[in-house]
Amino acid sequence: MSGKVYLVGIGPGNRDNITPKAISALSNAPVIIGHKACLDLIAEFIAGKEIIAEDLSPVERAEIATEQALTGKNVAIVTTGDPGIYAIASTFFSYLTGREITVPVEVIPGVTIANAAAALLGSPLGHDFAVISLADLATTWVDIKRRLKSAAKAGFVIALYNPKSKVGNQRLKEAIAILLNYNKDSTPVGIVTDATGKAEKVQITTLGKALRCHISTQTILIVGNAKTFIFNDTMITPRAYRKGVGY
Repeated sequence: MSGKVYLVGIGPGNRDNITPKAISALSNAPVIIGHKACLDLIAEFIAGKEIIAEDLSPVERAEIATEQALTGKNVAIVTTGDPGIYAIASTFFSYLTGREITVPVEVIPGVTIANAAAALLGSPLGHDFAVISLADLATTWVDIKRRLKSAAKAGFVIALYNPKSKVGNQRLKEAIAILLNYNKDSTPVGIVTDATGKAEKVQITTLGKALRCHISTQTILIVGNAKTFIFNDTMITPRAYRKGVGY
């Protein structure tokens, strides 16, 4: 009988943002796989278990987890944020599909970086929004720019993941230039670094001034739309409620 693979999201890393369901899944898995920095955040929940924390690619982690499950063991692959958003779930299911392997899998959702950052800023994601990664190696820069243009033209609030990569912030500069073609300089922008972590930093600025702010590889930007406004150091995108009708 096959064991089960849990794809566990632990949120942005703060103990308070790990869900009870994630803790339960970790307790059910004698084998835990993940980056050491990620597993260090949940050390209290995985003490005494078999830990696989080598520097492995997502495909290698999928392979090891599948092999472990096929021997009858429950195993958890751990990621920060949510496993289904820019994380392990897509790779894992693609691995199983490509090899026509069947094992029980449960995806354990986690608080995303966008959720955590939005909560610190106020309510910037109060209406329709798009999430775009500027440093996605699986997507060409041409496609990313096309998506930026489409989202900005449609008036979406836009959460920008990976605004600064290991090679610098040239893509962010280009992205800001694209967004300025469809938004005013005064459009509110929230900049959050290490959301809920020890080095947490929250900045609220404008699209025209965003590049002057501190931005690192741990930063996410949330760019407002034409209706987003700032009140009392809070970033708000309204969603009108009508009595008797609702939202």
